[in-house]
Amino acid sequence: MTTERKVIMGWVKVCVAPEIFNSRCDEVLLQREKQYLASLQRSGEILLSGPLADGSAGLVVYDVQSFKEAQHMVEEQPMVRAGLLSVELKEMFAVTYG
Repeated sequence: MTTERKVIMGWVKVCVAPEIFNSRCDEVLLQREKQYLASLQRSGEILLSGPLADGSAGLVVYDVQSFKEAQHMVEEQPMVRAGLLSVELKEMFAVTYG
């Protein structure tokens, strides 16, 4: 049995020069970012999130009803609000094979 459901994938990238990122990204901001994403994961609005192994980008998979909901979550993300990260959203299908 195969099931499909639509989710929103967020491709996360640093949108400033490395020296700017390093000077503006402190432990307080990192902690706020982690807490924000953890709360969305606990509520079931995020299925998974994390950086690529090489640190060049990250991925977030939102399990929400609409693209607009995911956009709102991105706009509230602390490191996005700080102008350090950008998130490109795309609709995708999560396929489960049973």
